[in-house]
Amino acid sequence: MKVEKPAFPVVVANLAPGMVVDIRALEQISVREPCEIIVYFEKDLAYNSTYEKDLNEYGKFEEHERPFIHLPVFLEIQREMNPAFNEALSVIPLGVSIVRIEQDGTIPRVIGLLPFLDEMDVS
Repeated sequence: MKVEKPAFPVVVANLAPGMVVDIRALEQISVREPCEIIVYFEKDLAYNSTYEKDLNEYGKFEEHERPFIHLPVFLEIQREMNPAFNEALSVIPLGVSIVRIEQDGTIPRVIGLLPFLDEMDVS
């Protein structure tokens, strides 16, 4: 079964819940326009909680120890741990499922879900 490559939108306005978006596109969006992109590691939290509630509950932990993280911090950590991370993304794109888009004051906040490694198509 052929799985489609993740979408590559260029602005927040082109994102929609249910889309699977290339993490590199989300990074470009976060650099180009004011927005906050949070990626979750746990499906249940991403879909059944709120960022504010989760931040309240997990805020005492370092950001890299939470079940969610700001996209730029996640990418920075990955690049520090693996210098070949960018090259790997060009070979095997990492698709982030868009859960919801909400407003945080005047800027949009995008909530996404990272796939588990066993859910990724590496063929």
